[in-house]
Amino acid sequence: MVTAEIFAILVSILGGAFLIRAFDIDRAWSHWTKPTPSGFIRMFTVITGIIFILSSISAGVVAVDTSLISSEIQLINIVSNKVIMGQFFAGALPILWIGIGVIFGGVLLSNWLGGIHRRISDTLRLIVLAALYPTVSQFTNILINDESSFTLILPLLVGFTVTLVSATILFKKFRKHKDEELLSD
Repeated sequence: MVTAEIFAILVSILGGAFLIRAFDIDRAWSHWTKPTPSGFIRMFTVITGIIFILSSISAGVVAVDTSLISSEIQLINIVSNKVIMGQFFAGALPILWIGIGVIFGGVLLSNWLGGIHRRISDTLRLIVLAALYPTVSQFTNILINDESSFTLILPLLVGFTVTLVSATILFKKFRKHKDEELLSD
């Protein structure tokens, strides 16, 4: 029993580390304390985003139907109950996504004001976050309503298409802008 809980904690830590690295949150965290206008924007949005993310836990707990949880149920039974977890994620998801979006938006804004030309990757982070929302939301519906897993295909394809089209447009715009700079030099 203890090894299963330790394994769950280790997998959660590893998953969090992958998310932090995938969205460059660690890089944003290392630059957020610079005393510049963009640094203050970054600091404000990171703190605000963290507050939103933490409050999403409370929203998730409130969304769970109390009739599903008895006083003698153990934590492992709560975590392994797909309806409880689905209701928790359905309640936490909107505020969690707002918190992550605030952080990404703050990074985009502070990079733009600071003259750092990473607008393509910053914009793509926001687009990917928005494109992932329907898929994750549908996953919570699968957990709660016992729907077919095939209902994930449409939101996955739409999200992938939006991401692919956005990346193509942004990279073509960036390449065109770079070519114009080279010609003017």
